[in-house]
Amino acid sequence: MDSVKIRNYRDNDEEQVIKVWNQCLTKDPVSSNIFHKKILLDPNFDPELCLVAENENGSVIGYCLGMVRKFPYEDRGMEPERAWIPVMFVHPDYQRKRIGSKLVKIIEEKFENLGKTNITLGAYSPNYFFPGPDKDAYIGSILFFESFGYETLGEAVGMDMVLYNFTIPEEIKGIRDGLKKEHDIQVIPFSKKYTLSLIEFLKENFSGGWVRNVRETLEKFKGEERILLAIDQHSNIVGYCQRAIDDLEGHFGPFGVSEKMRGKKIGSVLFYEMLWDMYSRGIYHVWLAWTNGGAQRFYDRAGMKVMKRHAIIKKIK
Repeated sequence: MDSVKIRNYRDNDEEQVIKVWNQCLTKDPVSSNIFHKKILLDPNFDPELCLVAENENGSVIGYCLGMVRKFPYEDRGMEPERAWIPVMFVHPDYQRKRIGSKLVKIIEEKFENLGKTNITLGAYSPNYFFPGPDKDAYIGSILFFESFGYETLGEAVGMDMVLYNFTIPEEIKGIRDGLKKEHDIQVIPFSKKYTLSLIEFLKENFSGGWVRNVRETLEKFKGEERILLAIDQHSNIVGYCQRAIDDLEGHFGPFGVSEKMRGKKIGSVLFYEMLWDMYSRGIYHVWLAWTNGGAQRFYDRAGMKVMKRHAIIKKIK
């Protein structure tokens, strides 16, 4: 449509962008607060990479957010070859009119001028909205991006479980007691004396995003109620579990165990102890946004169910 104009985002676009967002992405609505927190206040946000499509009346009918790193992200650094399209949509009344095609071509041209050769849909850290397009809700978007040379490389799922009448299984209680008796390993709530050792534990064993999750939680002084630790007889941390990384109380994860201590079911004990802690606090619904592979099978055995299926999509030039 020749009457459609593609331009950079402006301050007064917010209300219309959110309104159209919620008309299009009905399974992933957004509020003004989340829009500010995850987009406008992200230090990597650049209005030059945030595109708005407007019709002849000046109304917003499409949106495409592009992101590249201006600042290093923990141990991942600048990731100089990477770019992301965390979210994109076109108003239902204006779909199949090549507006989406224009948005993609413009954002890809901007990425190319910046030397980016690896473009990922969704999955942008730290402020991602989803791992990729929802395979059940937005199948058309997957086909659309595939027509531009994007490839579906896998699947990630969101899972959840209701915690009414939750109890820790007897098998897990036995494992917990055995860990204490045989290895002097126990699960405890976080306390401030573990701050530095926890950060070092995460740096040694996991990716930078985990360090950021803990740091932000501790800055809010929420560690004691949101983090559990597995420690050995010398008070060395061998495992960690967290929830509410985005202040959503039922959001579970991440959690993990040091490589040298895996295979002892420490992770299973951490998982169930966290669910019991949540249940005891009146949190009756637990969910996680992104998992796959062996982790997904673990959650499935624990009774969690798949609630969303996301395509992992990239374009590598």
